Amino acid sequence: MMKEKIKAIVIDEFSKLINIIEADFSANYAKKVNNFLLSQMDERITANMVFVSSFESKSGFAIETCAKRIARLRFGNNNVPTIVNPRNITIPPNVNASSISGQIVITDVDTTNGDLRGEIAAFRANNEAQGKGKSRIESRVTMPNIKSTLLPLSNKYKSNTIQTKPVDLAFFDGEMWNIMELKAGGDLDSSNAPANVEKLLTIYVDMGIENCNVYFSTLYNKDGEGNTWKGAVKKHLHYPSMFLIGKDFWNKILPNGITYEEFTQIYQKALEEINLNKRINNMISDCIGE
Repeated sequence: MMKEKIKAIVIDEFSKLINIIEADFSANYAKKVNNFLLSQMDERITANMVFVSSFESKSGFAIETCAKRIARLRFGNNNVPTIVNPRNITIPPNVNASSISGQIVITDVDTTNGDLRGEIAAFRANNEAQGKGKSRIESRVTMPNIKSTLLPLSNKYKSNTIQTKPVDLAFFDGEMWNIMELKAGGDLDSSNAPANVEKLLTIYVDMGIENCNVYFSTLYNKDGEGNTWKGAVKKHLHYPSMFLIGKDFWNKILPNGITYEEFTQIYQKALEEINLNKRINNMISDCIGE
């Protein structure tokens, strides 16, 4: 049953996550204790801060891995490959799928070339959103403009060197390749947004194919499902066509017949089954000697 398969994925990845957090929690707590800025806080408050920091830094990979595995339930393993190679470029002998934790794109585009980076940066900057409210003009970084302006760069900067580039999530839905910059935190600050958008656009050039869409995606809507998402990236990518936020992201990858609402229920049941809350409280109590 598909729901049970999804629950098993969540249980597997979050069991690994809590094991990792438990393994280094005491060491991370000891580092915080040495921070005089926290000297007025009691042990449990400090320990809670350590947990939140550790969970936020490590949970992103766990839920991203869940997303990749769930996408494979819908599209199949071959369409959510570890090595993304739509142009069938010869894979270097030192690139082995079994040693790769996420996904990578194989490319013959010289993405380290300064001129290429400059063209991508200029394309983003020259098409930024402008204004506010009713007078706002959304970013002109749309898929048609990306295709007409950036796709030719794949040939212009083609090289004899094969490179690999990490990608947060990539899958083929039967018609299109979908490339995603996936954020577990729900947003980026304004200083990081341009670089992340340029990274996404660079991966598009690396793919070098017409049947490819790119999206900025988040695992949840920080402004609440059903509300308009507000984020710094909207200045640099057309909204909403270039975004998959929260529910829209999950509906893109969940198996047919499983709704976003059902997925959130499955997720909650999975965490209850591994006693996540109890394990966290016990870990904190053991660390501070309660």
